[in-house]
Amino acid sequence: MVTLKNITKNYMQGKLEVPVLKSIDLTVENGEYVAIMGPSGSGKTTLMNIIGLLDLPTEGTYFLDDEDMSHLTENQLSEVRNKKIGFVFQQFNLMPKESALSNVALPLVYAGVKRKEREERARVALEKVGLGDRIDFKPTQLSGGQQQRVAIARAMVSNPKVLLADEPTGALDTKAGFQVMELFQQLHDEGVTIIMITHEEEIAECAERIVSLRDGKIIDLRAGKGTVTAPEEVES
Repeated sequence: MVTLKNITKNYMQGKLEVPVLKSIDLTVENGEYVAIMGPSGSGKTTLMNIIGLLDLPTEGTYFLDDEDMSHLTENQLSEVRNKKIGFVFQQFNLMPKESALSNVALPLVYAGVKRKEREERARVALEKVGLGDRIDFKPTQLSGGQQQRVAIARAMVSNPKVLLADEPTGALDTKAGFQVMELFQQLHDEGVTIIMITHEEEIAECAERIVSLRDGKIIDLRAGKGTVTAPEEVES
């Protein structure tokens, strides 16, 4: 599904070229669940941005769904993002004045889907994340965990090939974070390819495979537990 070959990314700071990613080779298979870990400054967010086509590598090639992304125009990249990639962010990025239904339907507006169909698909997506009774609620009327579930429904409403999650539990308490990870496990069980950034070991262990970055390089690849374990405060 995702193949990175010799991916290098440099940024300019004044006249100085600063390397952020150094010769990254990584393959994520269709339906796989991968966590990317690393300390601040390790390059994990830059790597996620390249996988999500929000940034371009300085060198190297990137194949998504067997298609070379290296030579696409900005318009073509935007089209691929909208059709094949779903994004979940730490801070939810919801429109505060719009309902949950409108927030989830937004990608379908960009895709040119007619109103009746997009509202029905958004409704089904919200039901899937357990918020079928909150479709008319605005983000300020929802808890943090509920807002993140709206964001996940929005990410999945276009049936993307890959779900990218950047610190999806970072702004949540323990219970809400556990519920979000349960939802990710459910999506994975249904065959969704998930790539998740996290700095939390227990969150990373929910994935099948853990990729560790340091100083722009992959320093370790290992298996995760692939299961979600409820913390004591959730169990009680």
